[in-house]
Amino acid sequence: MKNIIKFLLLICVSLAYVACTNEDIIVKYPASTPRIDSAVVAETQITYGDSIHVKFAVSDKVAPLSTLLIRVVVNNAVISSETVRTKGNSSRLSRIYSVPFGANCPDNAPIKIYLTETNVSGIVKDSIVSTTLAKRPVIDNLYVVPDFGLGTSTKLTLIDAANYVYKATGLPYANTFTYKLATKLDKFKRIDWTGMVFGKVGTGIGLIDQTGASLTANDQTLVSISDFTFDAFKFTSIVGGKLLEPVTTLNVNTDLPAIVLSSTNFQGGNIYFGENVEVTFTGITTDLANSISPDYFRVTGANTAVFLGKTGLYKAYFLTSANYLYIEPQPDVVSPNVLWICGANFGRPSSPYTTTSSWNWNSPLDYAPCRLISTGVYQVTIYANNTIGTDGFGAFNFKFFDQRGWSGNAELASSYTVSLPLVGRTDVNNVDNVSGSTTAFAGVYQITLNQNDKTIKAVKLN
Repeated sequence: MKNIIKFLLLICVSLAYVACTNEDIIVKYPASTPRIDSAVVAETQITYGDSIHVKFAVSDKVAPLSTLLIRVVVNNAVISSETVRTKGNSSRLSRIYSVPFGANCPDNAPIKIYLTETNVSGIVKDSIVSTTLAKRPVIDNLYVVPDFGLGTSTKLTLIDAANYVYKATGLPYANTFTYKLATKLDKFKRIDWTGMVFGKVGTGIGLIDQTGASLTANDQTLVSISDFTFDAFKFTSIVGGKLLEPVTTLNVNTDLPAIVLSSTNFQGGNIYFGENVEVTFTGITTDLANSISPDYFRVTGANTAVFLGKTGLYKAYFLTSANYLYIEPQPDVVSPNVLWICGANFGRPSSPYTTTSSWNWNSPLDYAPCRLISTGVYQVTIYANNTIGTDGFGAFNFKFFDQRGWSGNAELASSYTVSLPLVGRTDVNNVDNVSGSTTAFAGVYQITLNQNDKTIKAVKLN
């Protein structure tokens, strides 16, 4: 017992000694402010893409230095930032910083270097150095260079020197092609990599080397791309050309090639429809009104119908086993130009009627587009089969989405007044869905979502 007491006393004495020792080594310095004695940039002018060479000297006569924060700023954008350890009462260092050439780089832009020196007491000193200008590289020549096999290189003309805009007309390119932009060509009219080359950087345009990716020009509403404009300040491009003429005839057998979707018996492709343009259909062997979408067509004859949607490129899917033509906007079209519904127990508004059994986006059998019929008002016509489940709720159940797929947002039923025979769900796992009421029904319904008066209504057509 005595030994234990002695041992505990020894530990206490040791801890007290350590505490005293630690207190003894904590040094407190009188208040002082560090100095940035000099900050010199070797260059008074550079071209974007070059580097600047900077030398710094910092000191504090009283407290030791701690860190120096260096930020290089051009056109209010931080292009480089680093924190350097500084020791003792004075420190000298040199750095090299690259000033890249990118979008929105003005000519003769001041290069500003923001400095913040901090001493061990946490006191800081700020300073700004701005003695260097960055100039834009001169682009005397610029060429569109299609990837191999897609066409010949074409020189762009500077049409707006003040805004660095280049353009070419009379081009022979398809409505989709991949390319790079080069300031130099070799004798074969291919890229000379000693000059600047623009390609795909992230989701935009930037300078690349030989490992860089090509850009893509694409406009499916054009017959071909004959005009190309490049904004060398904003790093953006625009293509133009002859617009596709809206179809006036559509043979579902020859104009829509066989495609592979989650369901077989689909033929489909991109079709350019015109608003209020009448289309003559071939290959539909049953009643036309039962074979095309009432949201997108108004039948005018035995084999003719007027297109009701806005002029543009649409997806057309012909289901041969049902003799039905599904029409929908391109997959990347989003609200406010369209809404999409996805859910269970609904399907195309024509016989033979079928309904979705689960929530999916695999094929037109799983979802339906809601056409924008006026500002903020969307319409979709579907067959709905509202059986009543064991939980007492209707099995017809869906939600409005602002884009095709799960990554979009949904229109929440709780934000709308939902009229019978539809209801807004509040139960767990169905919150904010739109569903059939607790009364069973089946038939073709035209459903309207109105964002202006916040209503969702359904009218039975048959």
